[in-house]
Amino acid sequence: DTALVGYAGEAFVISPLTNDANTISALLPGLHPNIMPVPGSRADLGVELASDLLNRALGSKGHIILVTDGIEESEISAIKKSSGTNEFSILAVGTETGSPIPLTAGGFLKDINGAIVIPKLNLTPLRKLANQVNGKLNLLSADDRDVNQILAAETSEGSYKEDEQQRTSDTWNEEGPWLLLIVLPL
Repeated sequence: DTALVGYAGEAFVISPLTNDANTISALLPGLHPNIMPVPGSRADLGVELASDLLNRALGSKGHIILVTDGIEESEISAIKKSSGTNEFSILAVGTETGSPIPLTAGGFLKDINGAIVIPKLNLTPLRKLANQVNGKLNLLSADDRDVNQILAAETSEGSYKEDEQQRTSDTWNEEGPWLLLIVLPL
């Protein structure tokens, strides 16, 4: 089962735990920072919500994958505490040199002084977090190498298992046309 949690100044469940990956894939194109009601970047709240979802649904440890463009040093202890016994992977997005943020209306994001904002990926706190939670840190790549490394680590640690449940549903037979035979003499 997989869930999707989004965070900014607060954390929100985008999709609860589901075995339907297509549901989550359908939700991804609509995610954008502008839809978040509270601005910010509170990764600790996102990890706390993800851990809570896993604990309530699975009752045992799961795997949290944090996709982030960076965290503050002050968040490390809160994230470590929130992650609990869950396995942890970090997918770092961005570069250490940074680049401007394009706006949909054209141009680039500017600060209050009118200067173009160039966010940079600070790997130091992410490396420190990965060490403290015994997690893996991967940099986003143009190919699937980053995701494959996370999945390879997950399967080698034995936490990943195929869905062994036999999922079934009721099969309905349409019997409505037989009612027309009753109405036909009238």
